[in-house]
Amino acid sequence: MSGFDAYAYAQHLLSSLGDPGRLPPASGVRLYEGSRTATGSPAGSPVSSPADGSPASGPPADASETLLAGVWSALARPGALATNFRLVESGRQVDRSRWMRSRVGDGEVLHTTLVPAYLHSAIERGATLVISHIEALDERVMLLCEAIEYQLHARAWVNCYITAGDASAFDVHSDDHDALILQLLGRKHWQVDTRVGARSRDLAPGSLDRVLEPGMCLSVPRDTAHCVSGTGELTVHLTIGYEPFADLREEALAAHELLGTSAPEPDLEWLATRLAMRPDRRAGASLRSALTGEVGDSTRIRWASRFPPKIRTTDDGIVIITMGRRIRLDRRLAATIGLLSRGSALAWHDLVAQSDLPAADLRDLVRFGARNDFLICEG
Repeated sequence: MSGFDAYAYAQHLLSSLGDPGRLPPASGVRLYEGSRTATGSPAGSPVSSPADGSPASGPPADASETLLAGVWSALARPGALATNFRLVESGRQVDRSRWMRSRVGDGEVLHTTLVPAYLHSAIERGATLVISHIEALDERVMLLCEAIEYQLHARAWVNCYITAGDASAFDVHSDDHDALILQLLGRKHWQVDTRVGARSRDLAPGSLDRVLEPGMCLSVPRDTAHCVSGTGELTVHLTIGYEPFADLREEALAAHELLGTSAPEPDLEWLATRLAMRPDRRAGASLRSALTGEVGDSTRIRWASRFPPKIRTTDDGIVIITMGRRIRLDRRLAATIGLLSRGSALAWHDLVAQSDLPAADLRDLVRFGARNDFLICEG
């Protein structure tokens, strides 16, 4: 894979969309324009800059191209995940038998291919191809999804939308989750009601009305009415849906309601600890390192839990709470554990360069982490 640093890119997007101390969705409807300037923007349009007020430093120049390559890869190999694909035309879902061929073979394996002739003509007519959970189909998108989850303490997923028409496949609507919109190819027209929580079928005067171009990112909080349409050219965008603190906040409020007590907003530290207790694991296998103990130059290492762990220092070591388990380690490993638990994927040579441990001790830690499934070691 390329040197695309999904963690750094996600960090850049989130800081560019947020106010000081207020990351999405708390910062409301906001638009990050990438390398574009705010010149010519409508008055009052929420063009954003980094949280510290300094000029936005540009994201990796190839970020959109890297993610777009992931979209084309997923489109070329739908494989067994045929149900991840939907074709919507004039507000209705097109029967899959028209544009997709599937057969069962080699035991119980489902072989799926797309029918290019029908698919191409449908998209030209204005149909929209939707690839749900595209993070399950491409590693580049998966790493970005993981990075968003880690930094927002959220459960996240990614859908992709491809169209070449100028109409909208969906009417004005709102979603029951927060979303980040990332434009990858072409231009797409977005109208978003800036009244967060407004489910009206009519957008309010002064709503955001912009055409997104590649590299631009839009934050749309849950229950916010919006309408999307093409511009008559081939366009691709990703919608990163996410639920901050998964459903823990709703669970806490529901518990208070059942007890008939007042429901204060749950403490963020408590929510983060509860997330660390969840067993949710990232996709990935460490079979080679776990069974043979091998860690090579091409090995990439990342934390295995879907949500950030909680790390506590004690008199005799450190205690890691992750995926519902407590792991005790020597205090000498604290700095390296902190590095690994950031959530990004690190190549072995980068880990060696950044860690304060001797290479032999570091190798033992990585092997131990793979064996005990709190580190994912691939390659």
